[in-house]
Amino acid sequence: MEKLLEEVGLTKNEVKVYLALLDIGLTTTSAVIKRTGVNTSKVYESLERLLKKGLVSYTIIKNKKHWQAEDPKKLKEFLNDEKKKIEQKEKQIELVLPQLQAKKKIKGETPEYSIYEGLKGIKTAREKVLDILKKNDVFYIILSTMPINEKLEGYWLDFQKRRSKKGIKCKYIFNKDFKKLGEKRERFPLTQSKYVKSEILSPTWIEIYRDYVGIGALSDNPSIFLIKNKEIAKGFLNYFNFLWKIDK
Repeated sequence: MEKLLEEVGLTKNEVKVYLALLDIGLTTTSAVIKRTGVNTSKVYESLERLLKKGLVSYTIIKNKKHWQAEDPKKLKEFLNDEKKKIEQKEKQIELVLPQLQAKKKIKGETPEYSIYEGLKGIKTAREKVLDILKKNDVFYIILSTMPINEKLEGYWLDFQKRRSKKGIKCKYIFNKDFKKLGEKRERFPLTQSKYVKSEILSPTWIEIYRDYVGIGALSDNPSIFLIKNKEIAKGFLNYFNFLWKIDK
């Protein structure tokens, strides 16, 4: 019972004082202090707060306050009042939200980072592309190495099939040694490839879409580091476009 009363908005001391008054009935502050074992000042504070919440009242008898708990049904009224206060606060928040969001934009976007490992992790990260991109959007990939992994290669081909079916374009920049792989990818509609010297590429694969950048490593335990940040994505896209122009 005490825990439930705390969950509806009463402090521990308020609960002790309220339950003591329910047990004792009309009584003095001294009797409440004795019954609860709570510090004198804390009992006075709790009584005043409970009074404001409409859960207790007092009567003056022989120039001394005598306290009593109100009908427990008052708890529902208290909750209704709290609900109205929360609704009012929500309205106030709605008024200031545009200003707060504007401040966040001024200060700049905070990057979001995620790391995916293993075949399942790679697949989870790549499926985000199909969730986020729409028809005529472009998915950019820079590929410098490509270890043979039959399970992963099967997934890549299935992904490209679903990607092209959805109307999403794909642009590849390959290590020039991957001509055969590029030709294999170009069989899918809406796919373009260009080739550059391997020495100007990093030993990773990079993918860019909307505000996302993925930096992956293909090994026995493949992984990808996914960043969501508009400015970072813009920088990598500039890098992609620079490489795209190199191949005539």
